[in-house]
Amino acid sequence: MSGQPSVRRTLAGVLGAQLVTSLADNALLIVAIALLEAGAAPDWATPALRVCFYAAYVLLAPLAGPLADRWPKGRLMLLVNLLKLLGAAALACGADPLLVFGAIGLGAAAYAPARYGILPELASGRALVRANAAMEIVTIVSILAGVALGSMMVASGAVKAACIVLAGLYALAAASTLLVGASAPMQPPAPCTGFHAAIRTLLDDRAARFSLGITSVFWACAAVLQFLMIDWARKSLGLPLAGAALLPAVLALGMVGGALAAGNAHAAATRSAVVLRGCALGAAILAMTQVHEVWSAGLLLAAAGVLAGALLVPMNALLQQRGASLMRPGVSVAVQNFLENGLSLGFLAIYGVGIALGASADAAIYALGAATIVLVGLMALGRRDAATA
Repeated sequence: MSGQPSVRRTLAGVLGAQLVTSLADNALLIVAIALLEAGAAPDWATPALRVCFYAAYVLLAPLAGPLADRWPKGRLMLLVNLLKLLGAAALACGADPLLVFGAIGLGAAAYAPARYGILPELASGRALVRANAAMEIVTIVSILAGVALGSMMVASGAVKAACIVLAGLYALAAASTLLVGASAPMQPPAPCTGFHAAIRTLLDDRAARFSLGITSVFWACAAVLQFLMIDWARKSLGLPLAGAALLPAVLALGMVGGALAAGNAHAAATRSAVVLRGCALGAAILAMTQVHEVWSAGLLLAAAGVLAGALLVPMNALLQQRGASLMRPGVSVAVQNFLENGLSLGFLAIYGVGIALGASADAAIYALGAATIVLVGLMALGRRDAATA
């Protein structure tokens, strides 16, 4: 990566802001689940938290990409963190968790194109892969810390006070973005070709289409798995909410290893290697039904995380490279968010319907693992490129 001080400062600001804001996001999710349970909310309300979040990504995607390309990215990230601060404060004052997460999702929809759109402006080639690895590692570490923090807050019983603490973290994240604004390059207005045209452009490109398919399946799977693991651990392993909420952190810890391996790899990931990792991830999900001890569940989830990290990093870098060559980076990231979160909404809707109909956690695990393998397998049937990155 470039050794220019301004580039290093910009990347440090982006990574620092992402670390703190993602930490607060994940802690706030656990706190919101506890608030819903304290209010005797129906079972479907828990996955609906993420539905509200993802719906904002889908609805605002046509506006979020051009916005990220027209505004200084650091300033946009600053405003988003201030919006999240207001959301955490509203939750402390008794606001509905579903409405708060929907509002936070509105800000996050604009945040992602700014956060990821700046990476191809700072690096290219293998350096871009390493920048993506750094972004994923920071995000994963924040998930680990956020889930642990949220679990401790829930266990302490001081849920309302926790929201005030999280509001303070969003303020810290906003301060970190000040490192980005001064040096982030400005993009001229993107051509008015329309959001649908941008989707077609990326889907018509074979490499971009493949990476979009893989990342969309991954995030849709992760959206359901985050809630499914908690439900499964409480029912099958007998863990309380605070303990069950740590299992997604074990998955995230494995992703750190996978992301590190992908970032340090000397050779690019081939299409066949990516497909193999995706199918292995689906098989690891299926194997959860055969696990009945906490330690073995941890090992399995850590292995699944390694596969996920090694899968996600090269696909993100590939998509950013193709997107930056075909259109403005913010628009390409917005298209990615639209497709990934659209599929996540579909998966969560099916999961929510299954819960409403009384489906067991094991049945949901079988369905999710099988769907992952089938969808990744279908991508393998497409026309093969020599390499995917």
